[in-house]
Amino acid sequence: MKKRKRTSYKGKRQAFTNRPIKERFYTKEDVFVSRMASILMVPKGKIPWLFSQRPITTIRLNSLKGDIDDTKAELIKRGYDLREIPWSKDTYFVLNKDKAEVSQTEMYTDGRYYIQNLSSILATLVLDPKEKEIILDLCAAPGSKTTHIADVTRNKATVIANDIDMGRISDLQSVVDQFGAKVKVTLSDGKEFGKKYPVYFDKVLLDAPCSGEGLIYFKNGDPLRFWSMDKVKRSMFEQKELIESAFKSLKHGKYMVYSTCTLEPEENEGVLTHLLKTFPNAKIERIEIKDEIVRSLPELRNSITPGITKWSGNFYDKQVKNAIRVIPNKMMMGFFIAKISKE
Repeated sequence: MKKRKRTSYKGKRQAFTNRPIKERFYTKEDVFVSRMASILMVPKGKIPWLFSQRPITTIRLNSLKGDIDDTKAELIKRGYDLREIPWSKDTYFVLNKDKAEVSQTEMYTDGRYYIQNLSSILATLVLDPKEKEIILDLCAAPGSKTTHIADVTRNKATVIANDIDMGRISDLQSVVDQFGAKVKVTLSDGKEFGKKYPVYFDKVLLDAPCSGEGLIYFKNGDPLRFWSMDKVKRSMFEQKELIESAFKSLKHGKYMVYSTCTLEPEENEGVLTHLLKTFPNAKIERIEIKDEIVRSLPELRNSITPGITKWSGNFYDKQVKNAIRVIPNKMMMGFFIAKISKE
């Protein structure tokens, strides 16, 4: 019997494999949207909307420069539609003016009120600074929280406002002077404070340098120009060194606040988990003011959420649930705040 010759399909296979494959190039926006949707557990289509909300202009009246009641009365006389924020003393939404307009008055130049996002204000409220305490603002520029600490304590606390950059220090000093804050401004690497001032401060605020996702506004021309995955990674390593230094400088029995304007778990829950593993006497405390915020502003109920314990194959210490995440909304920019005690 004649052996049948096997048909070769090599040519057909070759022809198939040579077909052009439609390649998919992922833009920076694609990466950002996918990442945020995964972190926030929402559909991708909701991310551009979340990051297209411009928070209402918020001001806090400054008791260190002029009488609070006089400042408020003058603003109302000038047509400012003010809505009081019950859980933050002397703080108001300006419902009818944008940030640019509010900053162009002699009252602002004279330091009688400070324009500050409500998320940033919340970090100082969680810190709860008191008179006669020794307080460190480790990465203080541009000075919003430094001046708030000085205002809350009526300049009767010892406050060190530090930054590592000469340019930012100059701006910080200008802001401190403008708003009448009596603080000591220092130029130093924050990662060295734990060695220079071990177990020294009653309270420490570490508003850490970060990838800045909370500041992203999709209606700007190039909203992601300052954001990248590389920046997320670099920030994470710096934050871990800074939080170790801050914790070392804190007195036993006291607490510090760690905050960022990013929603990245690697920069938030991941950094806290690193601290808890490094220092067994560190503890993440529950932030009590969260309940008060939701009671007074129920529209924020779904915008202030607990820290997350797992994401993208990473598992974080269960204590991080006591931290709070602020999802971008009409009142507050994206933010993260944790209160850390030292036993």
